[in-house]
Amino acid sequence: MMNMPTFPLEDFVLVAKVEDVPDGKGKVVKAKGKQIALFRVKEAFYAINNVCPHQGASLAKGRLKRYVVSCPLHDLQFDIRSGFQTDGGGCRVAGYDVHVENGNVYVKPKARSFI
Repeated sequence: MMNMPTFPLEDFVLVAKVEDVPDGKGKVVKAKGKQIALFRVKEAFYAINNVCPHQGASLAKGRLKRYVVSCPLHDLQFDIRSGFQTDGGGCRVAGYDVHVENGNVYVKPKARSFI
């Protein structure tokens, strides 16, 4: 018998299996046409827009240190929990809700709003 998710799926898209994303690494996934950078820190998963706003580099390919990813081109740094640039300049990339269940990773491709 297949394990069925216990949360409403209509807003989320299955993007990966837990084992597809090693701890401390990022992976590019697609959800409803959007390129999303999915990161794993221990057993937690975080998702932000994959495209760096400076020159379009893939943030999923950047170096991850704890909760901060560095753009592989120019070292701009973003907090993967919020999408905000870490230098306090106010720049940010979109952040997305993530749900993990039954070994599957789901992303809600609608950007979270910040107040």
